[in-house]
Formats: sequence, structure tokens, C-alpha cells
Amino acid sequence: MIKPEWKTRVRQVAGPLLATILFAGAIRLLVGEAKKISWDEFRDALLGVPPVYLFIAALLIAMNYMLLTAYDILALRYLRRPLPLRRVALVGFLGYSLGNNLGTLIAAAPLRFHFYTRWGLSPTQIVALIAFLGLTFWSGLWFLGGTVLVFHPIPLPEDVRLPIGTRTLGFVMLTLWIGYALSCAVWHKPIPIGGLRLRTPHIGLMGLQTSVAAVDLTISATALYLVLPADTIVPFGLVLAAYLVAIALALITQVPGGLGVLELILLKLLSGTVGPTVLASVLIFRVMYYILPLLIGVVIMVVHELWEGAEQMRAAGRRVAPPPLEVERQLHRETTEVHLEEERWEEDSEDDATAAEETAGESKDSAADPGKPDGKRSSTAEPPPEPPGR
Repeated sequence: MIKPEWKTRVRQVAGPLLATILFAGAIRLLVGEAKKISWDEFRDALLGVPPVYLFIAALLIAMNYMLLTAYDILALRYLRRPLPLRRVALVGFLGYSLGNNLGTLIAAAPLRFHFYTRWGLSPTQIVALIAFLGLTFWSGLWFLGGTVLVFHPIPLPEDVRLPIGTRTLGFVMLTLWIGYALSCAVWHKPIPIGGLRLRTPHIGLMGLQTSVAAVDLTISATALYLVLPADTIVPFGLVLAAYLVAIALALITQVPGGLGVLELILLKLLSGTVGPTVLASVLIFRVMYYILPLLIGVVIMVVHELWEGAEQMRAAGRRVAPPPLEVERQLHRETTEVHLEEERWEEDSEDDATAAEETAGESKDSAADPGKPDGKRSSTAEPPPEPPGR
């Protein structure tokens, strides 16, 4: 029987190993497809996108990343742990700009643990939040992808064989979405998942999940549609369906950022209508939607951490060092105490000197009157004679 620790090790190794194999296979196939395109065709497709379309696509991508903040807002609403919008926006942008390129396990999940634990969420709540984020995305993908594939199925290339057609796949996705909606409407008991006991969100929150994710996917597919070659005439529904299938398969493979997998699937599904030069458009989309937000996210992350570190040092300094007025008062109190101590010391010295003089005088008197053992003068002693000439 396999020991539990060996099962854990196998699970830890199997996922990254499978993702590496799929990535290598996708890159190999992608390079083979790219060799079918001449350099002149690729360059013309790369430079043939009108600048105004690139500008609109960039605006849509910026809007899309702003919308991604709504994923974390809905998850915090599910947990009933509201946070300031500026904090949620920071985590949302960093989580998706880094997570879309490096993967959920490598970047998005550790980053959310890093920030949300600072802001008072427990590890269990953060795990539930990450699970809710995943459900939000898949609920929108099931609904939008199922609807698009049912009404606009994708014609598959001859070398791609699937056990079911894309329209049937659309019905399967809609069935999954309906099942999730029914569970949110009817089932309210906790569901044990991996040591957690999670409740399904209420149907209203589930509707917001689907809406946010569907709009998110539609905006990103529109950005891809805008960077297609200018002379391309292809229905938007076909591009949307191909994008949804590609993004779903890329996520299933667990290849970070779907690198190579997304490009290969889009090239396979759209080369029949757009042509093989669609690879140039997919690379433009990769740079605009993935690489540029990643670079911006890294800069924001570094600047924020430096600023946080400086704030913590200033706060520590304020706790250790008192304010200037308090320092002045403290110095005044210490100076006054020193002066009082010096005065007391001088008074004590004078008293000691006076006592010493009195003791010396009494000793002389005792020596002059030996009949007085106690050294004190007799009260009947005659005064000394006056000096002559007086």
C-alpha cells in the first residue's frame, strides 16, 4: 500500500511534470505550424493592424484588468469581509497580471496570501476566496461558452478529432452552468472540499459571478478580434468561440499563462478562416494582454513593497523616538533634576563642614576641662580675661 507521504509527493511532482510535457509538445507543434508561414507574410500581418485598432484594443485590455477587480470584490462579499477598494484593486490587478503569466499556484495564490493575511483574513478564508474566484471564472465560461458553441459551433480542422462536436460541447457546458445555478438556488448546506466546508453562494451572487466573468471574456475576445489582420473578414462569434475553447484548454493543461497552448489552439481553430498569419495576431495579443500587464504589475509590486517597508520603518521610529516637544520637556526635567541634586550636594557639604568645625571646637573644650568627661564645658565656667589695653 502506498504511504500517504508518497501520494503527496507524487501529486506535487505530477502536475508540474504534466504541464512541462504539454508545454514542450505545444511549442513543438507551434514551431511546425510557424514554418508554414513565410517571413514576409508574418511581417505584413504583424505590421498590418491599423494603429487605431491597436489603440482601441489597448483600451479594452485596460478596462478588462479594471473589471478583474470585481472577482475579488465578489469573493470578499461572499466571505462577508469588506476591504477598502484601493486594497482590493491592488490585489486584483497584481493577482491577475502576474497569475495570468506565471500561473495560479506560482503567483496568484501566494500573492493573495501575502496581502490578505496582512489585512486580517485567515488562511481558511483565503483558500475559500481563491476557490470562489475559480468558480466565478468557470461559471461565466460555462454560460458564455455553452451559449456561443450551441448557436455558433466551430468547424474543426481535418487533423483535429474530438469524440463530440463543438455544439455538443456547448450543451455540456450549459448543463454544468445550470447545475451550478440550481445548487446555488436549492442547496445551502456546507460542502466538504479538501478539508474545507464551503457553502454555495446565493443565487443573486451567483448571477453576478456569471455576469462579471462573461463580460471579462467578451472584452478580451474583442481585443483579440481587433488585432486580426486588416483584410480579414471573419464573424466575431467564431473568434469568440475559438477564444473560449482555447482559454479553457489552456487552463486545464496548467501551463503557466497557457504559453504555447493558447497560440496553438487559436492557430488551429482560426487558420481555416483567417489564414496561417493569424499567428502574428495571436502574438500581438500575447504581448498586449499578458506581457505588458506583467511588466506593469512587477513595477507596481516592487514600488508598493518599498513604500510599505519605508512606512513600517517610519512607524517604528515614531514608536521609539518621542516627538521633539517631548524631547525638550524631558531634557528640561533632567537638567532641573541635575541642578537640584547639585544644590542638595552643596548643602550637605556645608552641613558636614559645619558639623566638623563644631566637633573640633568641642574636642578643644574637653581637653581644657578634664573634669568633664563628656567633653562639654561647665555652665559656671568664667569667661576668658579681656585682653590688656581695653
